[in-house]
Amino acid sequence: MNLAQAAERLGLGRVLDAPLLLKDDEQSPVGKVATDSGSWVVKMGQPWGDFWLPMAAQAGALEVAAWETGVAMPEPQSTILEEAGLWRPIGDGFYARAVRFVEGTHPTAPTCEPLAAWAGGLVAHLARCAIPADPTVDGDYRSYSQEEWEEWFAQAERLEVLSAEHVRILRQSVERTEAMVEDQRDLGRSKLVMHRDIRHQNILTGSGGPVLLDFDAAGAQDPWWELVFTAFHLAGFDRGLGVPERRIVDACLSGYVAAGGAVGAVDETAFTGMFAGRVGVAAWQLWMACGHRGGSPEYQAGFAQTLRESVTAMAMMRRAMPTWATWLKA
Repeated sequence: MNLAQAAERLGLGRVLDAPLLLKDDEQSPVGKVATDSGSWVVKMGQPWGDFWLPMAAQAGALEVAAWETGVAMPEPQSTILEEAGLWRPIGDGFYARAVRFVEGTHPTAPTCEPLAAWAGGLVAHLARCAIPADPTVDGDYRSYSQEEWEEWFAQAERLEVLSAEHVRILRQSVERTEAMVEDQRDLGRSKLVMHRDIRHQNILTGSGGPVLLDFDAAGAQDPWWELVFTAFHLAGFDRGLGVPERRIVDACLSGYVAAGGAVGAVDETAFTGMFAGRVGVAAWQLWMACGHRGGSPEYQAGFAQTLRESVTAMAMMRRAMPTWATWLKA
């Protein structure tokens, strides 16, 4: 199965040229496909299990609501929600989906203040869609047993995916996350389906203004935690490779408040979603790097590198959260 076949099976029309690969992910490729119905961004992949279907359904519900309420975003091929949301089975165990191709470029981080303010307002807009998160869907931060983590740590060290120091930091981060999540457990009952990945990589800027991309990570989140995640990523914090700029955080927060967004706790608990999300992503990166989900040696090595960057980010976050929390009080 390839992207051209996926486009045809989605009913996008006759493919006019070879697809242009936009994301070279050997298990979940993304490409621009020109057809006689226009240019589309087509994604395809295989779900890892039945848990993926309800997660995709929640994500699709937010994407449709966002489109119908006027969020600047690519037009989905269809707004009819099925078992996997906007993903469609195309045969041989594969699913695919498509949105209209939009011309533009990704902003760099730290972004400009007007774009940060726009993103803050966007978070408030998505919260007003008011789609309650299903607590039975395995799409929020998931707690694993200490025995599972220790098994994964040992494997990562044995395969030289992580050093002993990396494991020490990740172990401490898991413990910190468990404590933060437990402290905020009651909040989980009122979480909404939010985008959960508003970063410069998922924004396009062009002549028509900024556009939000990629709702596929959407799931359970507190809107205030979503705002904090968005603000600090647009301010330049990404996998520990940049120090966030306060002026961008301030602009994003101002845009959120101006759009009617509800401000939550202005202490370290505001970073619960952001920190727990990093630990959850690190678990996925660890599985991929250690070959739990297949892939070529090069594919696994790429995940090993991003995992180490994630661990660096966790260490930075743990040191910085007390200071960052003071920025939210302005």
